[in-house]
Amino acid sequence: MSNPLASKTRIFIVVITFLIVCAFLMRWYVFKIPWQANLFLALISGSVMVISWFFFSKLHHFFDSFFPYENGIIMRMIPQVLLTFVFVLVVSGVTVSWVMSLFPFSSLIAQQYTDLAKVAGYFAQFLVVLLINVLHLSDYLFHKWRENATRAIHLEKEKSQVQFDNLKNQLNPHFLFNSLTSLDSLIQENPDLARQFLQQLSKVFRYVLQHKDKGLVPLYTEIDFIKNYVFLLQTRFETSLTIDFQISNESLEKKITPVTLQILIENALKHNIVSAAHPLTIRICSDEKYLKVENNIQPKKQVETSNGQGLQNLKNLYKFLTDTPLETVIHNGKFVAYIPLIA
Repeated sequence: MSNPLASKTRIFIVVITFLIVCAFLMRWYVFKIPWQANLFLALISGSVMVISWFFFSKLHHFFDSFFPYENGIIMRMIPQVLLTFVFVLVVSGVTVSWVMSLFPFSSLIAQQYTDLAKVAGYFAQFLVVLLINVLHLSDYLFHKWRENATRAIHLEKEKSQVQFDNLKNQLNPHFLFNSLTSLDSLIQENPDLARQFLQQLSKVFRYVLQHKDKGLVPLYTEIDFIKNYVFLLQTRFETSLTIDFQISNESLEKKITPVTLQILIENALKHNIVSAAHPLTIRICSDEKYLKVENNIQPKKQVETSNGQGLQNLKNLYKFLTDTPLETVIHNGKFVAYIPLIA
């Protein structure tokens, strides 16, 4: 894996060399400064820029810690550019003074360096400073783009996996087995009810097959489906299971992921005792922002075929679809799931 700092340093060296050469040619042709003096100035400029690069490397680490780009790129860049430019001016002044004290002939060079040339030199230094900062900002933006692209790919894979897992839960063999067992007993005892049961079972599976590839469905569509599913459950559990709906009209047009309610109801049945002595009550209600599903907690001693990933997969899917998370809490002896309604 390449070192980002080494890559930026190589780019910096190439660009600085190019600018120094351009400045050399401009001083030679435009300001008529002799090549000996020109070369001397180029060496000073190069030294100042190298020192400035190392200063900026430390400076941007300081800014990354105390004033990251996330807090505002413009507000970050202004003090960063100004500090770097001031540093360059100070280092340039100190370096020139030191060189002139060591080499008497440098005063002759200074005389040849006109006011206009000095202004051009300051402008070139500012451009270099700006280049250093833009180079760092470009590197930051590139890495953020790459992170976001990687995250998007990862979330897309998670979504596909979650939808696949949800589909497996929807066509759960245990659910199908229990439904067929109930149907078998009803055929002998109550043929009319058995016919209704079979009709509702076919509606449940038709809904699953029709919506297995859809990311979102209107809440009213999901409610119609889940009532068919509830009919099957209440045929099986009778009075041991109560499912109450309190859905506001304002929320019916909002959307959720298909079979979300089926997964949550199945989760409640999987983890809680359902019997005449311990009836299970599931309440489904809504407001403008959430669909709330709650049930009383009466845990089974042993839960079969549970890997603990069903709810987490559902949360991951909603994380991909909306900024509002699907949340679950335990409150006053009840398990409550808050499902975000998507406009």
